Amino acid sequence: MEAKPDLASVYRHTHHLRSPPPTAKPDEPVIEANPFLDAFIAIDEDGSETITVEELRNYMKKNNFQESFIKKWLKMFDLNSDGVISLDEFCEVLGLQMKNARMYRRKVQGGLPAEVTVISSSMAEWMQVIIVETVRRASGRFRDERDISNDIKQHLDAEFGKLWQVVIVMGQYFASYSHEPEMSFFFKLGNRVYLIWKTPPP
Repeated sequence: MEAKPDLASVYRHTHHLRSPPPTAKPDEPVIEANPFLDAFIAIDEDGSETITVEELRNYMKKNNFQESFIKKWLKMFDLNSDGVISLDEFCEVLGLQMKNARMYRRKVQGGLPAEVTVISSSMAEWMQVIIVETVRRASGRFRDERDISNDIKQHLDAEFGKLWQVVIVMGQYFASYSHEPEMSFFFKLGNRVYLIWKTPPP
């Protein structure tokens, strides 16, 4: 009896055969409708970019799915078998880029979170959203501002190319700096102000 292909393989095949819509802006990634990402976003209610067994179980109960739903998702997407499905693992299985997946989430959920106060911006909104998400993840992982800023910089350098500068301040500040066009974003989140920009190449 011929084995049936798994859902992820079917998705990758059909996804890469589709032509991208011609309506995307030049500076914005093209993102197609994606039922798998829709499900990931719905399950990952806290926006942590990870799905736990508890979150899978909550989603299963809300939708009256069978218990096998949890096992299927873990088998398909939990590549390191640690009981948690990360967005990185999810994208690897489906052949997606992390940046595009995050952009898709922004399109589904809307713009910047209400708790973000923009101080100054010379940057496309989709990049602002990715940076805010990066900041929130780093702030959740670390307490010390030095560790937070280093983590943010490493992620931005890897995702958008070097050289990103990240300054975290609390209270009054003054700044004089140069940045690449459309690559500067200052904002307040919680009790911290984040000054983030990309330095022009030497």
